[in-house]
Amino acid sequence: MNSKAEQAIIDERRAALIQLRREKPKKRFDSPEVLALGYTSSQAASKDFYRALEARRKDLDIQVTEYREEQNEILDSLLEKHLPTALEGDIKASELCLKLLERQAKLNGWEQALKAELSGPGGGPVPLSSVGVAKLRDLIQMAGDPDPDEDDEDQGDDEENTDDGDNS
Repeated sequence: MNSKAEQAIIDERRAALIQLRREKPKKRFDSPEVLALGYTSSQAASKDFYRALEARRKDLDIQVTEYREEQNEILDSLLEKHLPTALEGDIKASELCLKLLERQAKLNGWEQALKAELSGPGGGPVPLSSVGVAKLRDLIQMAGDPDPDEDDEDQGDDEENTDDGDNS
């Protein structure tokens, strides 16, 4: 474990490394400027850079979690206050509760669309192969025409709607 002084030096070096990587054009890990920060190799600089990014991501995740918890407490408090009135039939309270519930669902990611996964036998990949026109016709015939009258009507419509230029 590093002492506070050592950790401060590491944090300062990481901040400088991140700043160099943000410059345009981006400084490579083996550039003299990066190695001058005290790294023994480009691999050490790269490893430290990704450690710094991971630490920042974890800090951000903690902040987001704390924010969600705080917001959920506020929303729960408001729901506790207004839900009984809404259940008694108060329209304004009902609308408010609905908005609060929608906000809470959005905040917690509960309303994200579900992803559908298509899989083949045993959960594996879907087997695909090329199919000729004859095989396709056989499959359609085997499945049956979902609307047998549709084709007949379409053909009749085409004949009725043709315009041969004679407007008599």
